[in-house]
Amino acid sequence: MVVERTRRTGRALTGVLVVGTLVTGLFLSQAVGTTESASDGTPVPFPDRPRGLPAQADWGTAMEPLASYQPQLSCAAAALPGTAGLRDLVLSSYDRGYDGGAIRSCASGGQSEHKEGRAWDWMLDVDNAADRRAAGDFLGWLVGPGSQGRAGAMARRLGVMYVIYNRKIWSAYSPGWRDYTGSDPHTSHIHVSLSWNGARGNTSFWTGEVAPRDYGTCIFFAETPAVVATTAVRTTACPAAAVSPRGSSRPFGWLGTTGDHVRKAQQLLGIAISGTLDGATRQRLLAYQQGHDLPRTGALDDPTWASLDPMTRTQSVPRWTKSQAVAWALEAGSPELHRSSAGKAAYAVQVALGLPDRLRTGFVGQRTARSVITFRDSHGLARKPVVNQQVWRLLAK
Repeated sequence: MVVERTRRTGRALTGVLVVGTLVTGLFLSQAVGTTESASDGTPVPFPDRPRGLPAQADWGTAMEPLASYQPQLSCAAAALPGTAGLRDLVLSSYDRGYDGGAIRSCASGGQSEHKEGRAWDWMLDVDNAADRRAAGDFLGWLVGPGSQGRAGAMARRLGVMYVIYNRKIWSAYSPGWRDYTGSDPHTSHIHVSLSWNGARGNTSFWTGEVAPRDYGTCIFFAETPAVVATTAVRTTACPAAAVSPRGSSRPFGWLGTTGDHVRKAQQLLGIAISGTLDGATRQRLLAYQQGHDLPRTGALDDPTWASLDPMTRTQSVPRWTKSQAVAWALEAGSPELHRSSAGKAAYAVQVALGLPDRLRTGFVGQRTARSVITFRDSHGLARKPVVNQQVWRLLAK
C-alpha cells in the first residue's frame, strides 16, 4: 500500500517520502488510502468461531493497547522478524494462498510500510470460496474481541496497525470496518501493516509479555529518511528533526534508485559502477556514513552528498571560524549536545573542535563524540560525549 508524496518544493522525486513536518490528521488518512464513512459490512463473512493462529506464548490478562499509526520513514532491505514470523505462521496454519511479499523497492511508488519491512501481503482471491473462508477465519480472529471482550484482541497482541481486504479496511486507531476506495481494491490479497513492536516480534503474541512502545527509527535531519533499523528498541520519542547545516545540488537516491547520480556516488565511494543503488552500494554508503559522522540512512541524501561530493555542497549556516562558532554557541545559551545530537549547535562544536571539513556534518557521530571525550579528558572532565556550558566556556579560551 502506497501514498504518492513529494520530497521537496521545486524538486519532485518519484518514490521519496516527505519526512519533514507532518500534519497528523491528513497524514493518517492518506496513509491508509481514501476511506468513506463507517460501514457495518465486513470484507467477507466471518464465522461465529473463527479459526485463528496457534498461540506462540502463554498469555496473561495483560494486553497491548490498540496500535497507533507509525508511517514508513526509512528503507529496509528485508522483512523484520515479526513480519516474517507472521507470514510463516499464517501460511503454515491456513494452507491457503501464497506469499505476496513483504519488501518493496524504496525507489518506486509512494509511502508504504512494505518499504520498511513492516507489511505483508497474503494472496487470497476473494472469488475463490476456500480463500474467502481462510480470510474470514483469519480476519474474524484478528479483529474480534477475544476472551476478554476487547476490540481487536489479536491485532493488539500482534501489533497490527491496519488490514485491508476486498474494498474494506480495519485500523487499530479507528476500529471498525470501513469502505476502502484506494486504487487497488485488495480483492487479490490481504494487506497487513504492523507497528514497530509488531514488526520486530516484540509483542505478547510472541513473547507472552507486553513490551513498552517501540517508536522505531528516527529522522535526524528534515527532508531526509530516518536511519535504518537496528535490533535496538527505541522506547522514547524521537527528537525533532533539525535543519541540515549543509545540503547538495545532487538528486536523492536510495535502495533501488538508478541513474547517473548513482554512478557518480559509486565512483566517489570507490566501488563497482552499475548505476543502480543496490544492496552492496547501500552497505558501502552505510559504512561511509558511519565513518563520516552522518545519520546512517543508507541513502544519498543531502548531508551525505555534501560530505561525499563537496563541489555540490550548499551551506545553510555561516562558515564560522572556531572563535565565531563558540561565540554563537555561548550567545545561544550553550546548547547541550549528546551522541546523535543534530543541527546548528552540533556543527558549531565540530568547527570549534577543529574537525576536518568533511566531518562538519552537524551530527554528533562517533568521531565527533571521540573528539569531545578527548577534549574533556584533557581538561580534567569526565570522559563522556557531552557538550555543556562548561565545555563551551573551555572551548572559548
